Amino acid sequence: MTFWAEFESCMHGSGLPTPAEALNTAGEVIEFLDKVNHAAAAAGGMEVTLGALEGAGFTGFGGLAADVAAVTVSFYAGACAGCLVGAGGSTIWDSLAQVSPSPDVRDLIVTAANEAGLASDRANA
Repeated sequence: MTFWAEFESCMHGSGLPTPAEALNTAGEVIEFLDKVNHAAAAAGGMEVTLGALEGAGFTGFGGLAADVAAVTVSFYAGACAGCLVGAGGSTIWDSLAQVSPSPDVRDLIVTAANEAGLASDRANA
């Protein structure tokens, strides 16, 4: 299975939307998470809902089903990080080294990797 197929399967298995366009690498998902994080900060913080985020002009989801519009950005970002780690495995450390996410997004991914048993001395790189 490709990275995207693994990530998409994980997200959809949790009943959550994936980005509007296919992202082929872990680095692209990290960049998407950064966009979500920045949009949430502008819309009031990580506890805003996906629906509120979309209502504030974020178009990264390409339209939301009503049943996921009430999910908080915080929950969504955590699920994304978990699926990212699940799809990318130990290569997540290389992806984090290649992309410079915000500290909040980096911490979210590092936490998900640690919880998955993928601790690394490169976590703070």
